[in-house]
Amino acid sequence: MPLTPFQTTILKRLASNRSPESFVAGGIALNAREAVRWSADVDVFHDAEDAVMRSSDADIATLHDAGYVTRQEVWTPSFRRAWVARGGEGVKLEWCHDSAWRFFPIEQDDLLGWKLHWFDAITNKALAMGSRAETRDLVDIVTYASRCPLHAVIWAACTKDPGFGPLLLLSQMRRHSRVDPAELREMGASLEPQSLKTRWLELSALAERELERAGVAGIEVGLAFVHESGTLGWYDDPGYLPHRATLGGALPRIVP
Repeated sequence: MPLTPFQTTILKRLASNRSPESFVAGGIALNAREAVRWSADVDVFHDAEDAVMRSSDADIATLHDAGYVTRQEVWTPSFRRAWVARGGEGVKLEWCHDSAWRFFPIEQDDLLGWKLHWFDAITNKALAMGSRAETRDLVDIVTYASRCPLHAVIWAACTKDPGFGPLLLLSQMRRHSRVDPAELREMGASLEPQSLKTRWLELSALAERELERAGVAGIEVGLAFVHESGTLGWYDDPGYLPHRATLGGALPRIVP
């Protein structure tokens, strides 16, 4: 179970406050349905700063009404963090402003209310891993490589930060591919440090070859490649067509 009972209760209680303008993202969006790892916090993203303020105020009021104790740790217009506790248990909640530039629309979820599509969440993880050394990012990246190739994730992620080219982003991710055994144990990940590192090295070596090949082929950087079944793949996988990020995201429509 990737969520603690306390986290599940909090998320269910706050689900009615979520919307396409205030949605769960981060590790919870990736791991709430699959037993990959625990997440220490709940991230709620918003496309506008005023939505951050409205959402956090509404969530705090909902929690207070339910008897939870909250402690505000950071409280600015664009980013807010609070510790929520009751009965000796607690969780960190973060509300933040993030770009609305994404590949897919925000999705409804019967547990979370509304959440970021997993592909947008994993491309965000690739960008995060390009700038920080957190074992949890590496766990998510390696785990989701079974749903979409690492090179396809990196290629698409570059549209969200044009300062990165695909090979530069991969280079930075390699720089930050730190495996901390203590963190693995803390997050409950069912991965051994050596097997995690080995799998990452295999994925990153393949990604380097494929990114170079796509560059030689002149493929537009920043595209995702979608099959009519909804799966994500690579530019020359049979049946996969290019899909661009847009403001708010869009569902691709496959036409002859």
